[in-house]
Amino acid sequence: MAIQNRHLKKILIVDDEKGFCDSLGRALEDEYAVLSAYSSDDARRLFWQADVALIDVRLANDPTNEEGLELLSEFRELKPFLPIIMATRYGDIRIAVEAIKKGAIDFLTKPLDLPKLKTTIRNSLEHINLRRTVSSLTIEAQRLKPIELVGRSDRIGQIRTIIDHVAKDGRATVLITGESGTGKEVAAKLIHRKGWRSRESFIRAPLNTFSVSTFESELFGHEKGAFTGADKQKLGYIEQADRGIIFFDDIDTVPNELQAKLLTFLQERYICRMGSTKPIYLDAQSISSTNKNLRKLIEEGKFREDLYYRIRVVEIEMPPLREHPEDIPLLVEHFLKVLRNQGRTKIDKISIEAMTAIKSYSWPGNVRELENSLESAIIHAGIKGHLHIELEDVPHDVWSYDARPHKELKEEKLLKDRVDLEEGVARVELEYIERALKKTGGRKDEARKTLGLNDRFALRRKIEGIRKKYPRLFDEFESIAKSFPSKSR
Repeated sequence: MAIQNRHLKKILIVDDEKGFCDSLGRALEDEYAVLSAYSSDDARRLFWQADVALIDVRLANDPTNEEGLELLSEFRELKPFLPIIMATRYGDIRIAVEAIKKGAIDFLTKPLDLPKLKTTIRNSLEHINLRRTVSSLTIEAQRLKPIELVGRSDRIGQIRTIIDHVAKDGRATVLITGESGTGKEVAAKLIHRKGWRSRESFIRAPLNTFSVSTFESELFGHEKGAFTGADKQKLGYIEQADRGIIFFDDIDTVPNELQAKLLTFLQERYICRMGSTKPIYLDAQSISSTNKNLRKLIEEGKFREDLYYRIRVVEIEMPPLREHPEDIPLLVEHFLKVLRNQGRTKIDKISIEAMTAIKSYSWPGNVRELENSLESAIIHAGIKGHLHIELEDVPHDVWSYDARPHKELKEEKLLKDRVDLEEGVARVELEYIERALKKTGGRKDEARKTLGLNDRFALRRKIEGIRKKYPRLFDEFESIAKSFPSKSR
């Protein structure tokens, strides 16, 4: 018997007495979704769904049978946060002690006291929620790296709005696109943190790390004996994410032969482990990411079009940093704060020259490259004893020729402006010379006197100097070129 109700916590009752399972199931079904298993094999197929399990020590009419303890050990290894209550008709102290040592929440004797059982179940669920919370907080405390989408630009604001709506919905299938380092995983984790699935797991499936031979097993899991070396059952990434979020990182790397199976999960909400045809129904929100052009992969026959449309119910496009450079100062401030919180630096400021260089750089590695560059700058500032991050602390690539510091660019601009000014003066001089030649009918010596030049060779020297420096100007002054032909002609 398996009563499915997605709004209730699920309790798995494992007992070889069908009547016991059915009667207890009826007593609990108003408060819990009940899953009943009459054998170890049934229990193994159903335990992944359970929020709490009640397991009889003996699963056969044999006083030496202790299959329940074996299941306890197995389930604790596969699903550490699953609270397990052991039950038996025999008040054996040895077995009770062993069960507690193996990780059972409690050990009850049949016939069960229903109010006590309900209290034990309720307490075990509260206990496990507390463990999950503490575990999550511990991990975050160790990392000291808050999940934030930093920025005040319109693009970032729009993405925040989409994230809020998707998180509130909790079921929409999301595709996050963008170049490497733009924060796709941050967006996925924000959907998890802000949504009603935040109390459940966020499972990242790093698809680009799976080998071809293990891809299916990693994603969908396998049964014992499914292939050579499969000596025990394994839960895949998708199954581990039940009731939470499964994040398919680099979805473009899923092999063609497995894309149909993934599509089945997304459409029908069930999977089959390798070595089994029995469907396992799951409730997990799907988020995928890619830095590739999936439409192009579809045209090349490398990605299924129907899978593309299924993962792309909602698309979030993470912009490259070069498209919202106004957010760079905020990101710098954020990463410096993170580094201080990690105890890695006391530096809280950056020089104007260093910030100018950082703002001028194109950041091909996007936000991730910026974060790494600031870590590098902190190290170099510490080595040199700087109180602030100076320009010389910033990685050389950041202020290379295609993104030089503002001071250097300014000097270059002034030099260019000075060259343009000299060329302008030369053009004005040629205009005056041309007028003088036209006025004197092309007589060069009279033109020289008209221009106030006393030296008889001054006019020719002036023209040759301009011709050498700005040869293209002479295309505009035909009469000068005719009166003073180039010596190289």
